Amino acid sequence: MELIKKQRVKFTLTTTMIAAIFLLVLLGSFFGLTCVSNETFISRSLRDAAQNPEKYAIGMPQKLKIMFVYINAVDEVTLEGSFDFYGDDKNEVIEKAISVQNGNFNVGDAYFAAACFKSEERTVIAVIDRTSYHDQLVTSAIQVVLLYFCSVMLVALLAFLCSARLLHPVSEAMSKQRDLIANASHELKTPLTIISTNLSVIKSEPSAPVSDNEYWIQSIDAQIERMQALIQNMLELSKIEQTQPTKDIVNLSSIAEGACLTFEVLCFEKNVQMFADIAPDVFVEGDSGALERLFVILLDNAIKYCGENGKVGFKLYTEQKRACITVLNTGEVVSKEDAEHIFDRFYRADGARKRQDNASFGLGLAIAAATVHAHGGVISCKGVEGKGTVFTVSLPLPKNKRKKRKDKSAEDEPNKLKN
Repeated sequence: MELIKKQRVKFTLTTTMIAAIFLLVLLGSFFGLTCVSNETFISRSLRDAAQNPEKYAIGMPQKLKIMFVYINAVDEVTLEGSFDFYGDDKNEVIEKAISVQNGNFNVGDAYFAAACFKSEERTVIAVIDRTSYHDQLVTSAIQVVLLYFCSVMLVALLAFLCSARLLHPVSEAMSKQRDLIANASHELKTPLTIISTNLSVIKSEPSAPVSDNEYWIQSIDAQIERMQALIQNMLELSKIEQTQPTKDIVNLSSIAEGACLTFEVLCFEKNVQMFADIAPDVFVEGDSGALERLFVILLDNAIKYCGENGKVGFKLYTEQKRACITVLNTGEVVSKEDAEHIFDRFYRADGARKRQDNASFGLGLAIAAATVHAHGGVISCKGVEGKGTVFTVSLPLPKNKRKKRKDKSAEDEPNKLKN
């Protein structure tokens, strides 16, 4: 979407700008401190060398060439060091050293630093060839600049890639909201059209008694109930997704038995056989009302689509610190593509999973999935060739119940050995 793209660009630019400023301060400070440190070292070394020419070589880097210019009381100049190394530029180096006395200067491609110490007998000017240091400094500066731009580009790339991941929940939420509005509008359009049509018929004969319009009034009432059910389901789904369920220890076995008992009459009326295998005393942490609604949705869905003279199986058991529920119904096997989207809002598969009376909104399984996720569980659906469709739910067992089960198993172990 255009809004998400703009936000990604904005996030990337903002992150890159912050990183660029931070890296500029960091690398600039590091480079500046290095330069200041080296300049301070050279200046201090030159001052010490000018004050004590005899000991100038102690502690000095070998790459630095140090030379001395001595000026006595009658302005006679005496040289010490490798001034001859500079050939024709020798005199210019000496003249600039005497002229500058303290500070940096350059002659051609060579760079120098000088420090002066004056006494009553003479003036000593210490000169260091800092060309190699200058070249290293330039090279370091180029490396720092390249490192800076490469780092900024890398940060920009990472920020742009991360923005997709960071904004994915927002994009997904906006997409779901857009789909919800579109689907809800579609679902509400039909009953509103029917109500409008029925009212037009009633208005066409304003003098007719109510008994003559009873059919149209009943139709309007049915559509109003349909819209109320849709709105209720949408509110329920929104509530589940936005709030955390209560965390009470509930007996899942008792809730499952009650749900199965509720559908026995419906199964009898539809000539559907139900088989239930419920393990006793399976406890989970959650909202008993929400979990009961979960079982009702799964069983109602299974009975609706199990086909003529079909069968429905319900099983509750524990496995690897989790409570597992499987609901199987015979009938047409759900396809792999439908199984991937069957928990989406307003999704209704073709074939056996699409009711002919169009009374289903496609929100029941979405509510079931939201309930399972709110309880920290996992729900899945798959078709089993030759058997039907299976819904599987896995919920975590409470920690204290896990411990009790372990302790009980440990107590039963000696009894087994005795027997």
